[in-house]
Amino acid sequence: MSHNGQHDTVDTEAMFEEWREQESRVPLDDLRPQDAIVFIVYWALFAIVLLQFWTRYVLNDSYGWTEEISRYLLIAVAFIGSVTAMRKGTHIAVEAVITLAPRAVRHWTLVVIDGLVTLFCGAMAWYGYLLGARAPGYMVSVDIPKSIVYWMVSAALAGMTVHAAIRFVQRLRGKLGDETTGAVLD
Repeated sequence: MSHNGQHDTVDTEAMFEEWREQESRVPLDDLRPQDAIVFIVYWALFAIVLLQFWTRYVLNDSYGWTEEISRYLLIAVAFIGSVTAMRKGTHIAVEAVITLAPRAVRHWTLVVIDGLVTLFCGAMAWYGYLLGARAPGYMVSVDIPKSIVYWMVSAALAGMTVHAAIRFVQRLRGKLGDETTGAVLD
C-alpha cells in the first residue's frame, strides 16, 4: 500500500470492475422449460402496463382493470422467478462471514441454511394455501377470485421448497460445492 492510500482505491475499483463484468454476463444455457412460465407472465405484465400507459396518456381514458391486474402479475413474476432463482442457487445472500470460515464449518453452515430454507419455504407454501382457501371475495375491477393470487404464491413457494430440498440433499451428500458465489476477500 502506498503512503497516501491510492493502492487501496485502485484495488477496490479493480474488484468492482471485475464484479460488474461478471454480473453483466447472464448465462442462459441453464434455463429449463418450466422457466418459460416467468417469461410468459413477465410479457403479459409488460403488455398490460403498455396498454395502461397507452389508454391513460394517449387516449386520456384508462382501463380501470389494468392497474390491479398488473399489480398481481408483478407479484407473480417475483414469486415464479424465485423458483428459478432457487433452482439455480442465485438468491441474494450475505456471504462475507461464511467465505472466511474453515471448509468444514462452511459446509455444515450451508447444510443448516439449506435445511432451514426448505422448512421455511414449505411452511410458507402451506400458509399460502390456507390463506387462499380463506380469501374472501373477488378482485375489485375484474370478476376473478382473490384466492388465485394466494394459490399462485403458494404454488411458487412449493416449487421453491422442492428445489431447496434438492439443494439440501445434494449438499448433505457432498454433491454440491460449498464455494460461495460472491466477491472473494483477500
